[in-house]
Amino acid sequence: MGAPSPLKLWSGILAGPVAWAMDLLVCYTIVKWTCLTQRQWLFDATTAGALLIVAIGAVLSWTALQQTAGAEPTDGGRPPQRAKFMAILGLTACALFGLTIAAAWIPRSVLDACR
Repeated sequence: MGAPSPLKLWSGILAGPVAWAMDLLVCYTIVKWTCLTQRQWLFDATTAGALLIVAIGAVLSWTALQQTAGAEPTDGGRPPQRAKFMAILGLTACALFGLTIAAAWIPRSVLDACR
């Protein structure tokens, strides 16, 4: 197997923060419209889309981690070592931002945004 591409590594790292920001921005933007049209399921759909983006980023990071050598340390300056570090960072970021998105969904599902 070859080394993972920088696009795959950066996509895994940035998927979580971008998905969280998009979820937050879209949900706050559509509150008034969803209250007028009674389409509150859009909040759930937006969160599901954000979690899908995070899952894709986690899969990219996982495949990048599998492409790196198993015995490589993550504290070196060589490209395989940096790639392994970035893959682990991507997995960690996806996990944390996935939890953040899920935690932000809980009040939206329990509380009525139109009151």
